[in-house]
Amino acid sequence: MPDHPKIENAPGLVFKPRKDGWEARWQARTDLIRKGYPNKSVAICLIGWEPSEIDKAFISDRCRALQSEMLVWGRGGLPDVPPAFDGTVGTLIACYQRDPDSPFHKLRWNSRNNYENLMRRLKQEHGDEPLVEVKSRTLMRWHEAWVGEREHHAMAHSMIAMVRTLMTFGATILESAECSRLKMLLSDMRFTMPKARTERITAEQVVAIRAAAHKIGKPSVALAQAFQFECILRQKDVIGEWVPASEPGLSEVVDGGTKWLRGIRWSEIDENLILRHTTSKRQKDVEVDLKLAPMVMEELQRLPSIPKTGPIVVYEATGIPFRGAQFRKLWRLVATVAGVPDAVYNMDSRAGAISEATDAGADLEHVRHAATHSDIKMTQRYSRNQVEKTQNVQRVRSEHRRNKTGGNVS
Repeated sequence: MPDHPKIENAPGLVFKPRKDGWEARWQARTDLIRKGYPNKSVAICLIGWEPSEIDKAFISDRCRALQSEMLVWGRGGLPDVPPAFDGTVGTLIACYQRDPDSPFHKLRWNSRNNYENLMRRLKQEHGDEPLVEVKSRTLMRWHEAWVGEREHHAMAHSMIAMVRTLMTFGATILESAECSRLKMLLSDMRFTMPKARTERITAEQVVAIRAAAHKIGKPSVALAQAFQFECILRQKDVIGEWVPASEPGLSEVVDGGTKWLRGIRWSEIDENLILRHTTSKRQKDVEVDLKLAPMVMEELQRLPSIPKTGPIVVYEATGIPFRGAQFRKLWRLVATVAGVPDAVYNMDSRAGAISEATDAGADLEHVRHAATHSDIKMTQRYSRNQVEKTQNVQRVRSEHRRNKTGGNVS
């Protein structure tokens, strides 16, 4: 077998013998491979035993290009320069994602992922369309297509919300007249909303879920459910969330390239059993007296001891906090065992807690504060069982009328 050919100015070039000649490959530097460079080796071409000058020139050019890409990566990559906005939906999306002043960069990891999925669909379907050609009827047709025959109102609502966000960005940061026009247009347009949920978890169902969780050896679900219902906490505030290690936030709980944030911790409960936690959604501070939360107290009394640090809710199968999908899947299994209808979700725990409070006659403003709602209208939306509340109002009015008229209510 002849020696492999000599090609000048071809950094990283290696040859492998093949049946009828040589395979030319470019090989990345070992130190950069160890740091994570993804293109470890790239096949360039197959050549004969005696390559031509054209072959040599091609191999040299390709090796130098690959070597340059690798060295740029090793220095931290190219600066992420936002593309020029040319008035189309596609470049508006690109600017929103990459402009250094875009609010997109301030979103949390899960929100960014959700936005990226919505923008990917919008770009695929309408990326080439100039904004100047988008009218109110255009937006109506987009929304109708997103709803579709299967009536995906929730998805259509999310897509329109994404369009609103993009137009606000374009109007303010890019100072685009077309974005300003569409922003104003959208503010005056109304689209069908997804049907509001009416389900809620009742105290009786919470008791049944906790009992079922202990029966099948999953006390973590019982503990989480008790905290959610009694403390009016969102699921994320109880079980936390896993995010890439590169995301902002400090945590001693790590798993591979991810870390755990935002869930309740034992260190947030003081010696008087007061839970102090900063909520995940709006970073509001809540303070809950667990001595007034009997279901939580019952679950705490089941524990052999109360730790001083670490996550409160830990999945038995892994020894670390739940991933969101893990918890929802296990909760559904437990809820089914407990006889809770499939239409009732774990996320209905807050609605159940708020509804119980308003049913009991708690001041709505106090309930709003306990639920950390900024707007009392949101508290009213979470307060379910509207039929009984309306009937109660009717009974109170009729009784008041009878008292005023001496029994004559006509």
